[in-house]
Amino acid sequence: MAKNEIDLEKMEQDITAALLEAASYRANQETATVRIKRNDKLLFTFEVRGLDEDEWAKCRRQNLSNRGLRTEELNNARFLSQVIYEATADADKERVWKNKAVWQKLNVASGVDLINAILLPGEKNSIVDAVIKLSGYEDDTEDLIKK
Repeated sequence: MAKNEIDLEKMEQDITAALLEAASYRANQETATVRIKRNDKLLFTFEVRGLDEDEWAKCRRQNLSNRGLRTEELNNARFLSQVIYEATADADKERVWKNKAVWQKLNVASGVDLINAILLPGEKNSIVDAVIKLSGYEDDTEDLIKK
């Protein structure tokens, strides 16, 4: 085999490995710990991860009124809560957002409703910002695209 054929074969193996590594982002997904503090007191923590495009679309779709009509409107407060719920690690979702004792005390019917009842608007915005970053939407475009 000629040197150029070996180089081409090696390059193909390298690109295949790189593509497979890029596709495995879900298995090796980065998370962030959210700490809810008020008056200098840590109340609780939970882990969030990034969402994929289908999950973002689901969050948006589930919080639209008049879907498909000209008057379609996004319930932004509930959308943010839905994003937080979907991004919460499964174990933490069970422990925090699916806590039926808290549901009963606060008279809510779902984890999304609980998030709306517990978190302040600024807290929700900060958490969603972290989810956006973990989802890859804030990657530096200069590093991503070179001329």
